[in-house]
Amino acid sequence: MRTLDIKPILEEYLKDCKKLAIMGIGNTMKGDDGFGILIIENLVKYYKNKYNLNPNNEVNKIGDKIILLNCGVVPENFTDVLKRENPSNILIIDAALMGEVPGTLNIVNSEDISEIGFSTHSLPMSVLVKYLTHYINTEILIIGIEPENIDFGKPLSKKIYEKNLKFTEMLIDLLDSFLENR
Repeated sequence: MRTLDIKPILEEYLKDCKKLAIMGIGNTMKGDDGFGILIIENLVKYYKNKYNLNPNNEVNKIGDKIILLNCGVVPENFTDVLKRENPSNILIIDAALMGEVPGTLNIVNSEDISEIGFSTHSLPMSVLVKYLTHYINTEILIIGIEPENIDFGKPLSKKIYEKNLKFTEMLIDLLDSFLENR
């Protein structure tokens, strides 16, 4: 697995997208494992006033084009929402133990998913992905970040927090463009 420039991959992924669900997964009580959750929280804050989003909700919709899911450690609890919303694309963002340098963002391929550690889930990521692809005609892209610290009671490390801010900025840029062109 090598570090990739995520932006062109996401641009290509969104090119034919009709409706996007973004799942932020993780545990904010375990340091860098909160990466995916913080991404969703940042997106909700950014779009809050324009689309009347509620930061206290686990599910927020941006018009009829984007669903933001703050999944915590139980992404399987959101499968009914996903089946009902029927997104053409699902983007999953999570901390992943990939054996990379901390802060490395990578696409996690479905064939590699069983070899990657997604430590805080109650259900293995591979089972979730199989379930979603069985019940929804959707394209799934998983972005993992190599954590620096996943100790209980710790906040996001400085390196992962900074990566989170940069990734959020890039994602907002792509989502704004996605919303304008649909």
